[in-house]
Amino acid sequence: MPKETAPINVVVLGIMQDAGLPHAGCRCPRCAAAFADPRQAEYAACLAVVDGRRQPPTVWLIDATPDIKYQLNLLAEALGPHPNRPDRLRQPDGLFLTHAHMGHTAGLPHLGPEVMEARDLPVYAPAGLVEALRQTRLWQPVVGNLRLIVLEPGRPLLLAPDLAITPIALPHRDEIGAGTFAYHLQGPTRSLLYLPDIDGWPQWPAARQTLAAADVALVDGCFYSRDELGGRTPVAHPLVPDTLAFCAGLPGRLLLTHFNHTNPVLDPDSPARQAVLAAGAEVAYTGQSFSL
Repeated sequence: MPKETAPINVVVLGIMQDAGLPHAGCRCPRCAAAFADPRQAEYAACLAVVDGRRQPPTVWLIDATPDIKYQLNLLAEALGPHPNRPDRLRQPDGLFLTHAHMGHTAGLPHLGPEVMEARDLPVYAPAGLVEALRQTRLWQPVVGNLRLIVLEPGRPLLLAPDLAITPIALPHRDEIGAGTFAYHLQGPTRSLLYLPDIDGWPQWPAARQTLAAADVALVDGCFYSRDELGGRTPVAHPLVPDTLAFCAGLPGRLLLTHFNHTNPVLDPDSPARQAVLAAGAEVAYTGQSFSL
């Protein structure tokens, strides 16, 4: 990963829907190509916030994906060596979870005793998700060594001087009542909104106001068309054309992320990608960095 040059950076560590690319059990041309050539693989959606004003830098993750071991390795330079085990990476300084779905929590076991054995790692999440983690016996070996912290929607948390994160509650498929957050990051010079999952823009009255308040917004781009579902019941995500229409005229920079493996936007030469660019939006990519 390129070395960050600004004091505070947000780094994209993955852009795919929960299952990543390739998708388990899939033999579509895109997944088959990624199975055949790992260079065509992509990680599940994840962000890192790296504050380089201290040494070593302070590093926070947003979401613990199934690809967390690769994503932590992308942060090797910023994390540096473990203080007591020089052949291991230092654990992150904190972890923020958006919601309970597999692509956003399945990396947690890598923090447990069988792997990293993280100690006293602050993990911030909605109240319902914290409760679910505490009550699920399967998670106890991991949770016992983590410091679970409930976040209150709309209440900023100061990470460091001139760096705050605010959880924002929004509607998304919630089978266990765990809640779903987007996160608004405010740095010394600009702000960034991370919103990888939402049911739909009309279901969230504060959507345009919240999007307009961010200099950069990375938002749910899961599906381009319902044709991708192969006759399945529509999944709770806005279609990319609907997102482009809804966000038209907003002042900030709009990027799409959290793509299903079927999404034609992933092909740089596709009409779908050209439509995104023509609308003034962008497609996020792993390794992309935004200074705050």
